[in-house]
Amino acid sequence: MSGDAPDELSPFDQTPAALRRLLAADASPFPEFAAVRADIATFRNAARTRAVLAETAPLLHNLDDIPATTYSRYRAFARTGDRAPYETPYYLRREKLHAAALHLLLGEEAYRDAVHDYLWAICEETTWVTPAHTRLIDLMAAETAFGLAEIVALLGPALDAEVRYRVRDEIERRIFTPFLHGYYDLRWFNGGDNWNGVCAGAIGGTFLYLEPDPERLVRGLTLVLESLRTFVATSFAADGSTTEGVGYWHYGLTYPIIFAELLRGRTAGAIDLLAAPRLRAIAAFPAKMLLSGGHYASFADSAETVPLNPGLIARLAMRTEEPGLLNTLAPPAPLLLNSGISRTLRDLLWWAGERQDAPPLADATLPDSALARLTARTAAGAPIALAVKAGHNDEHHNHNDISSFILHVAGETLLADPGPDHYDRDYFTARRYESPIANSLGHSVPRIGGQLQGTGRAHAGSLTIEAIDGAGRKSVTVEFARAYPVSNLMAARRTLTIESTAGAGATVRLHDQFAFTGAGEEIEEALVTWLPVTVRGAVATVRGQRHQLTLMIEAPADAHFALDQLARGSAASEAPAILQRLRFTLPRAATVEARVRMVITSFADEGGTG
Repeated sequence: MSGDAPDELSPFDQTPAALRRLLAADASPFPEFAAVRADIATFRNAARTRAVLAETAPLLHNLDDIPATTYSRYRAFARTGDRAPYETPYYLRREKLHAAALHLLLGEEAYRDAVHDYLWAICEETTWVTPAHTRLIDLMAAETAFGLAEIVALLGPALDAEVRYRVRDEIERRIFTPFLHGYYDLRWFNGGDNWNGVCAGAIGGTFLYLEPDPERLVRGLTLVLESLRTFVATSFAADGSTTEGVGYWHYGLTYPIIFAELLRGRTAGAIDLLAAPRLRAIAAFPAKMLLSGGHYASFADSAETVPLNPGLIARLAMRTEEPGLLNTLAPPAPLLLNSGISRTLRDLLWWAGERQDAPPLADATLPDSALARLTARTAAGAPIALAVKAGHNDEHHNHNDISSFILHVAGETLLADPGPDHYDRDYFTARRYESPIANSLGHSVPRIGGQLQGTGRAHAGSLTIEAIDGAGRKSVTVEFARAYPVSNLMAARRTLTIESTAGAGATVRLHDQFAFTGAGEEIEEALVTWLPVTVRGAVATVRGQRHQLTLMIEAPADAHFALDQLARGSAASEAPAILQRLRFTLPRAATVEARVRMVITSFADEGGTG
């Protein structure tokens, strides 16, 4: 994913000498908070601050009962593969600490002892690395370090000195020393996925808050900037896209954004990482994957509903001058509020609380990741979004899903990409593709000659578009024969078309074409949804709350639908979701095609209420 112009990432290219010259010892890394600190009562009593404090109330119950991160809970992952027994109290400890620290920071002295106790308890943990990650510094260790560092730095002498020193010593032992002396052994260092962004960004912020030695600070920041430069250059394509999806886009950029602003503060604006030209395309990505307010294309392990931190979004939009990013905050999108003291403060200080109405969705394409979104409207005027992917089957958080697509209407996903399965031990091992959610069985793609799609970069597809941004007819075509380990499959082409007629709304058509050497193979077509389905021969109906989708097989002439059910989750899940899989069979032939017409109806069109 190279091809950068020489200066696209130039703010990251800081020499040690430049850092020594630009770092200002007396400059606040968090100037926005420094500005309100002089009148903390006014900040505390502001309406938005009061609302956030009220939301923390459940976390403040039973503060004396610190959640236990026991040995047996830690070992449960090794025994059963289930993350929850240890991660549930692990995260709850940190959430309670952050809530209490926020109240203390805003002047509520009654929470001082609780903050001391939770800081001390976290310092007492044998490891900050969660059992699912066998690494010296993982995502959660880096996040823990930054959270503790910011709490100690912002509260300062409001905390007992021995607690502050203990936090500093633990961060030195667990983060600074292994990073400075063993960064080359860290899998995520200079890596091309969200791990790099989270770990390097959090560690960089921790250095800015806690490292008193100017030379060690410069050394740490030099390494962090090197790693983050690689993150921005390789985790995102030149068009700004990431195959990890919007959820991991948000997570992976959270700490780089925070670190960039802390560094900007410490250098009095001289180093502005978010001004790197490459960041503008990256900032534009989520709006291009938007299906409706708060709903995004859920390819790979990205969830469909992704609440975003408004402070981070507003700051990135401002620094990159990419106003389209603010469309992701438009109502009715859910927002990720009260998500720890660091992000909560930045939501309050970086975002004015305004939510503009988003303009209607337009067609979008991201050629580097082979993603496209087509848009139209129903006869009743409801917005339609059709998202399609090609790519390859060795992407980050990969699913075997070439030619998968999503049909979404006004907040309802009628045909789905399933998104992530339950995160357990097997899901991140060679057994991952035993899951029908990760393999191609749980996607709207065919099974050919009894074979599912293959795993690996060689199993790939290509995407082309026709008349995108036009009116009337627009289509996306995916060539996907290479996705299958079927030696006599010569061609596999999927064309998805939206046909719009004035006053009559839009019809969506699927047209698959296959060519083989010899007599061909049996093909099983599939369409998946989380919604209730009824089947009547060659016609199937998917029923949402406000819309229904009628699917009609037009070819082969004698084909009919059947319905299977696939579970998302595992034995550890209390209520696995059920994915409905519509299927029909094509006859064995050297060349064969499937055609399905899809008609969307609003219940209001039928005179009903749904």
